[in-house]
Amino acid sequence: MIIVFVIDNYGALTNGTTITAYRFREELIKRGHTVRVVGVGISGADMYPVRERRIPLVTRVSRKQNTYYGKPEIEVLKRAFAGADMIHFFYPWKLSRVGKRLADRMGIPSIAAFHCQPENVTYGMGLGRAGRPLAYILYRKFKKFYRKFDNIHCPSLFIADQLKKHGYRNKMHVISNGVSPEFKKREVARSDDRINILMIGRYAPEKRQDLLIKAVKASKHESRIRLYFAGAGPREKKLRRLAEGLANPPVFGFYSEKELIEVINRMDLYVHASDVEIEAIACMEAIACGLVPVISDSKKSATRQFAVDERSLFKAGDYLDLRDKIDYWLDNPEEKEKITAAYREKISYYSIDYSIKKAEEMYRESTRDSRDRAHFKEMKEYTRQINRGLIFRGLSFAFYFLIAFPLLWAFQKVAFGFRVKNRKYLRRARKKGGAVTISNHVHILDSAMTGVASFPKKPIFTSIPDNFQLKYAGYFVSLLGAVPIPQTQTENRLFFHKLSGELRKGRFVHFYPEGELIKNDDKLRGFKRGAFKLAVEAQVPILPMVIRFKRGRWLIIRRKYIELVIGEPIYPNRVLLKREAVNTLYEKTVASMQKLMTG
Repeated sequence: MIIVFVIDNYGALTNGTTITAYRFREELIKRGHTVRVVGVGISGADMYPVRERRIPLVTRVSRKQNTYYGKPEIEVLKRAFAGADMIHFFYPWKLSRVGKRLADRMGIPSIAAFHCQPENVTYGMGLGRAGRPLAYILYRKFKKFYRKFDNIHCPSLFIADQLKKHGYRNKMHVISNGVSPEFKKREVARSDDRINILMIGRYAPEKRQDLLIKAVKASKHESRIRLYFAGAGPREKKLRRLAEGLANPPVFGFYSEKELIEVINRMDLYVHASDVEIEAIACMEAIACGLVPVISDSKKSATRQFAVDERSLFKAGDYLDLRDKIDYWLDNPEEKEKITAAYREKISYYSIDYSIKKAEEMYRESTRDSRDRAHFKEMKEYTRQINRGLIFRGLSFAFYFLIAFPLLWAFQKVAFGFRVKNRKYLRRARKKGGAVTISNHVHILDSAMTGVASFPKKPIFTSIPDNFQLKYAGYFVSLLGAVPIPQTQTENRLFFHKLSGELRKGRFVHFYPEGELIKNDDKLRGFKRGAFKLAVEAQVPILPMVIRFKRGRWLIIRRKYIELVIGEPIYPNRVLLKREAVNTLYEKTVASMQKLMTG
């Protein structure tokens, strides 16, 4: 493929996003791809430089942090995009906004990455928690750009969840920035017996290097500790002043990759005190080199996901708690050695090689989505059946909740003694958004039972196309919200595209993965994988349900009744490649439903 990176700041290798783009480009080229770059301050083969865009007040501050904004030069963008298969935008700034419009006009598929966390902006302005209203406004502003894309590259689960929380309905591809294989444990000569503690990151307010300095000043091991701050930024002088009085003056410096690997391997402990972080590749690199981390539990930081247990987490902003965690690991070297293996396993899916495989998967999926949209326009009849208008949806809603649901609930209660067990799991899934519900197919009215159990959600059911052709009943099948099962490969793509979008909006979609109805069957049969593929694509849980035929326990009256048991929501592993995620979700769901059948 010919891939174009549009990244304003590619010429300054001083932040995680730029370094990530640089590594991704190198790895993609190794795999035979051509990767062009549009940005400020670049030169060489496949490089398309644009001039710096000067923004009043902003440029003066951003330059201090080696951050530059590209001026959207149409002719440069046209040359870079010519013959390209995919455009990858890294920021939501003007260069990308203009580039997206041009890519659409040229008919080139594109994806966008979310590397600029609004909290980074507000904390960088010194607002801290008081900046929440501004962060909310920035999420809304960025949304105007990102809603133009089907697919978003998210460096962590944390930021994918944040976007979902702020109403982003795109397909989120969680792809780590990736750890280079060069980062591994090595034998490095030590010239002293000091305790070396490392923190990596820009010298910026949200990174909270100040907490580490205060914690060490209060530590009982202070006389033996030397701090290393790897990075660069405008707060270096302030941090140096704060560190005055430490027994061992800290080391400040910006390192090349080779130098950084050597530095990490001379350390005894790694601390990540940042209040705001999209992923923190630096923390993973330290873990890959054998260090145990102490991480802030800030709700605005993704890095806490890497903590194996509470011993590696400290209360955000609390330097005394950080001190206690540092002292614990220094006092218990045997425990530190034991947990190192668990940390290595924790980051096994965060290698740069695995990330590139996921990126290639994302590019293929985005290309396919773009191609499919052109085909969808030709499928007017099937599109009409699954993409109903506002009036029809309103009628369907009213019919379902005012007529169908009350009648079905009353009938099932009287005729079958119908009961629902474990509604708490339904409520849990409902709070999180959409879900794919599945159940065994054992009763002619099991879809009605599932609908009653899912209240107040109105699930989307699938039905064979023949049911929609029935003279009067077909209209009611549609009115109840059913969609026809696709009959061709192109219809299948439209089917998945539509239902994936509905799930991301918070809807429930129900499947019978067994396929065939066998009345009163008390055993699970083989499952088809469509439901699991859809759950992985939409990044929603599977909510397993089983229908069981029971007898009452009264001594005189032992009336039969039907019980629908709901299992715990099972979430897809968004870190895995799609095929691996589908297989894992399938296996977990089958095991869960087997338990529900016999429980």
